[in-house]
Amino acid sequence: MLSWILYHGSEEAKSFLPQLEGIRAVRSCTCGCPSIQLEVTEGTPLGVTLAGRLVCDFVGRTATGALVGLILFQDCGKLCELEAYSLDGEAGPPEFEWPTIESLRAFGTAESSAPPLNE
Repeated sequence: MLSWILYHGSEEAKSFLPQLEGIRAVRSCTCGCPSIQLEVTEGTPLGVTLAGRLVCDFVGRTATGALVGLILFQDCGKLCELEAYSLDGEAGPPEFEWPTIESLRAFGTAESSAPPLNE
């Protein structure tokens, strides 16, 4: 999913793709969502950073139809967190699901408020 998000994000987002080699994910949230902290391998090239920490912002639907947001953050040019959150209150503990790749859309696009289940 990280690869897809970066590849389909901005040109700056694509600059973080090399960091996926050897990246490590660590569960970071205790609320029941699947948000994860990311640990980039030392010596990996830094990504291109613009103002702020946001790398990508997408929305999509889970296999059961819940609307979920995904925000990818960086810190000093290194990927550091993938946050997942429910947009409609349908996704949540104890079985929070990731959105399907096919449903993902950039946040803020006309289609992002309610991407179709099967596109």
